[in-house]
Amino acid sequence: MCLIPLLSCTDVGLYSPGKEPKQSDRLSLTGRVCTEDPLRAKFPMRVIVLADQAAGPLFSDYDAAGLRAGALNDFVRTTLNQSNVEMAVIGYGGRPEKLAPTDGAFTRNPGELFNAVNRLTLAKPCQGERCRDYREALRNARALIEDDLAATPKGERLRTHYALVMINAGPQQPIAVGSDCCQGTTLECIEDNDQPSPACETQLDAGIIASMRKYAISQGAAGLGFQAMHLAAEADDAINLQVQDAMEAMAFAGGGAYQRFNNASGFSINTIELLRSRAEMRPKLLMASNINALADPDGPVVDSDGDGLSDAEELRLGTDPTNPDTDGDAISDLVEALMGLDPLHFDRPAACSAIVPADRDTDLDGLTDCEEALLGTDPTLVDTDGDGIPDRLELIQGTDYLNPDTQADTDGDGVSNGEELLQHTDPRSTDTRAHLSFGYRYEVNDLGRMESLVADRPRFVTGVHITAISEATTAGVGELFFDPAGPTLQWRDADDGVPGPPVLIDAAGVFELDSARSAGLPDDQKRKISVDINPTLLPDEARSETIRVVAEQRHCMDYTIRNIKLMSTVELADGTPAGINNILLYFNTAVGGRLDAPGPFRMAQIPVLYRPPNTRVPSDAVLGVKDDEFVRPNLTR
Repeated sequence: MCLIPLLSCTDVGLYSPGKEPKQSDRLSLTGRVCTEDPLRAKFPMRVIVLADQAAGPLFSDYDAAGLRAGALNDFVRTTLNQSNVEMAVIGYGGRPEKLAPTDGAFTRNPGELFNAVNRLTLAKPCQGERCRDYREALRNARALIEDDLAATPKGERLRTHYALVMINAGPQQPIAVGSDCCQGTTLECIEDNDQPSPACETQLDAGIIASMRKYAISQGAAGLGFQAMHLAAEADDAINLQVQDAMEAMAFAGGGAYQRFNNASGFSINTIELLRSRAEMRPKLLMASNINALADPDGPVVDSDGDGLSDAEELRLGTDPTNPDTDGDAISDLVEALMGLDPLHFDRPAACSAIVPADRDTDLDGLTDCEEALLGTDPTLVDTDGDGIPDRLELIQGTDYLNPDTQADTDGDGVSNGEELLQHTDPRSTDTRAHLSFGYRYEVNDLGRMESLVADRPRFVTGVHITAISEATTAGVGELFFDPAGPTLQWRDADDGVPGPPVLIDAAGVFELDSARSAGLPDDQKRKISVDINPTLLPDEARSETIRVVAEQRHCMDYTIRNIKLMSTVELADGTPAGINNILLYFNTAVGGRLDAPGPFRMAQIPVLYRPPNTRVPSDAVLGVKDDEFVRPNLTR
């Protein structure tokens, strides 16, 4: 089936891809949707700095002046400029110590972090044979990650990436003995390997990182990376090479990079590359659903309030077909009916007593947190069981929202549950005619990974929105100049020393701003940006503002979804006019290519008014949906 990944589904033989049907009750949606770039979308990131404090060459010969502290302070300062990043600092010598934060696992408090960096310039003495116990420091880092994961909702976990930055100057002390790497309790191996073993140490170190990475992913995190910064401080280069072997193995196990610094003056941490080290986001599912058209064996039936009960069924139950929650208790009529509660009597079950406000919907999936508590679904995940189908749609259509069942065929009609939900047909009945007449038809073209330049929105030069950036523009920090006398705008490319020519912006609309080097060049070689101007919001005084231009990497696909049936709904209790159909578009992504795990959702809502026989607003048979119309829940801890 075409459910996961939905990258080649077509309706060949079922629907003509030519002209749209001349039926006012049918609609098509088309557009391009892309995964989010984790860096641009500011997905949560937790950074742990593990730094060597072992007394010895690091402090006496290699970096007596403490130059590395300056580089670390620059790293902290640059990293905290990213609002989505939190940090922790662990120093290790004879024993490891968490230097920041004082409380909790991670912090954004610059005072705590700068103080921790300053403390790293103090050498730690040996504790018996333990002089540089970075293995124990790594275990402490794992404990921080475990605590953070336990405190993070699952819906936020799947976007959270952990990055370990290890700054190390020498070998693990005490070093592992060969017997530490013996499998099981083989006596012969233990007896023959009772001496210190750099090879065994390397194996153990890499194993710790691999285990930590596997654990983070198993708990639903987006990923974990490891960056190895080797300060080659030992006078004996043979020891430096031994350390290099261990750190390269750790970096490989952590999917990161190893860097060697032969002198302290050259030490630095590439913040951009660290923040870029994120799990790949891939499309997993795109599906549409008219929530006012309830799938039925004989075709869609009207559900005016979109609660999952048809208008006819609500009249039979005595509930209000114009109000999804007849008794106003933040539990929909459908959920109350399924859970054996009274939809006509205000209920406040114990499972919902601590939820405030009562109608809170953390993940924006259409189920309140109270309903999710009753159903056993996760209030921070749109798709609890990770099969790609939103919990609410599975609940309404009667499939298993707690266990993946998209491959099953509950009604035995030869069409899997997943395909039925995609087509908006009933997975509980043999409805062959409904498939042919009313099934949604998908055409999806996978465009693969695409790179484009994007810019920050101006904060101080108000009334200006950057809508397009030419391919020739330089990624980096450009600058926007506003002069109210014209008024005019100028653009300086990141690779230019001066701005381009001023452009008069005396009316609303879109304008092109060329860089200084664009003069005389063909249009496709010009470094320019397009801006949309709102004159009423322009500043009253001259202003300039630096603008960050970055290359955004996203996986995109073009789609058309046809044969969406519109229903003749009645006016709702909240004043929503008769005829309104709310069509939802769900776009689910897989983190790190993990198609069987819950992934982030973005959703778009397209309201359409339909009144028989021929009134449809918008009147177009095909509606375009822009990528930026898809929104995602703003989850907080």
